Amino acid sequence: MILLATALSTSLLAGTLGSGSSDGLDEAFAQRRVAVLIGVDGYADPELAGLRFAAKDAQDLADVLEDPEYGAFDRVFVLTGAEATSAQGIQQAIDYATADLQRDDTFLLYLSGHGTLTLDPVEGSRLWFLPSDGELTRATDTGIAITWLEERVAQVEARRRVLVMDTCHNGRDKSSLDSTTARLLEGMRGDAPAPRGFREVSESEARLFAAQYHQPAMEDPDLGNGVYTHFLMQGLTDHADDADLDRDGLVDVAEAHDFARDRTIAHTGGLQVPRAEYRIVGREEIYLSGNASTRGRAERSLLAATDAVLASARVLVDGVPRGVLPEVVPVDPGLHRVELQDHAGRTLSRRTVHLRAGETTMAEDLLRVRQPALVVAFGGVVRHGPGSGMFVPSSPELELSWLDALPTPPSFTTQAHVRASAARGTAVDVDPTADVTGGLVSAGLAAQWRVPWLPLSLGPELDVGLPWRYFEDSAGTHAQSTVTLVPGLRADLRIPAGRRSAVTIRYDARLIPISYDGAWTSVVEHGVALGLGRTGR
Repeated sequence: MILLATALSTSLLAGTLGSGSSDGLDEAFAQRRVAVLIGVDGYADPELAGLRFAAKDAQDLADVLEDPEYGAFDRVFVLTGAEATSAQGIQQAIDYATADLQRDDTFLLYLSGHGTLTLDPVEGSRLWFLPSDGELTRATDTGIAITWLEERVAQVEARRRVLVMDTCHNGRDKSSLDSTTARLLEGMRGDAPAPRGFREVSESEARLFAAQYHQPAMEDPDLGNGVYTHFLMQGLTDHADDADLDRDGLVDVAEAHDFARDRTIAHTGGLQVPRAEYRIVGREEIYLSGNASTRGRAERSLLAATDAVLASARVLVDGVPRGVLPEVVPVDPGLHRVELQDHAGRTLSRRTVHLRAGETTMAEDLLRVRQPALVVAFGGVVRHGPGSGMFVPSSPELELSWLDALPTPPSFTTQAHVRASAARGTAVDVDPTADVTGGLVSAGLAAQWRVPWLPLSLGPELDVGLPWRYFEDSAGTHAQSTVTLVPGLRADLRIPAGRRSAVTIRYDARLIPISYDGAWTSVVEHGVALGLGRTGR
């Protein structure tokens, strides 16, 4: 770990950063799991008693999240010192840790320390987290509002967001109340009014609280941690098998909280009842613990949109309606045929796309004009038919093709290509002892229909070809060639091999008219090739 204070070039933070390696652009744009963990033990305000385990809670949880066998988080920031856990230090750390996060990342914010509550005749209850420089009697000026933390987490670009609060607000254990608020509460019948203004959770977001807002969040010397945090860590590590209710080898945020909640209730005799708020889109879970490769396969792909044109577009995946934009549509990773339709059922786009686990595909990308893309293919051809005796029966072939060479509707594609084949062998219309070198050079265009639900396109092609051959016999040296039109049928199976790459398997059948020494005949040619190249967008 390195000091986060060094990374920020200030002395604000006394915590640490666990950082991964960086290997260029691929690393920079890879999915990341980032956590900020804050534990406040000591306070400048003498009205706030010190806590025993808040800083330890943050550090212990950091060890779990950084462990590649459990959380496998890429960057973990731990804030425990007085300067690091001041209001300014906390806000700057969150800003720094989240500045470069992107849509497909995961972000977790954990806070352990004193909380408090204020009462207002108009606004009702307000909940606060107290930083190290917070003052109990001036919580509204020096504390950090829980609603601000919720809003700040919601603003993070990462699509999976978790807020964990191991604190309380009722004046006991991890909580303190100023004398005015305490007297007001004593005069009330029952609990304080519920706080107002809580922001609703958004997609793929979770908030975990160690206790109901009117209950204590306890520390336990026997456990050496806050009670809720202790059992939360157990659910991610030694007792992961118990927490993993669906037996998928992973512990998601709901499973971790449910495990910690049940153990906390049992341990405290019901005095502390943790609570949680989630909004998980479809089956888009937020995994906190488990093997990284297993987690990668389990995370859903998402389809999303920001373009106003797509505000009411229907999404069909493999022919099945899955939702209406701009809502986020979860899809299992893999190869899918994605169709966008307007409100009248007209097709806006129909594309075969490879959706990667844990990544977001923007619907706008499916509407973009496809750009020409180069494919290099190598294969072979065999020939038969009336004029096959004039040709070498089989030969290798090299092809360069440009996908989406001309603009077309979504259901069609065009392909311009240049092909060359050549081989040495014998031909039946010349002296059997003569070796013939021959082949075909051609250039043309294919117009293909995209088969629904499959990465397959097929259709006619037409080339301008130059069949040629060269040989020597008893009459001398012969160089023969002719220019001819070569019609055919072509089928291409394109299997995505990355964000903009694909493997192409091509088959075609062509009729080659040939004329040597004034005699016209024809040859049927079958070709198979394997290609690799970019995909048109």
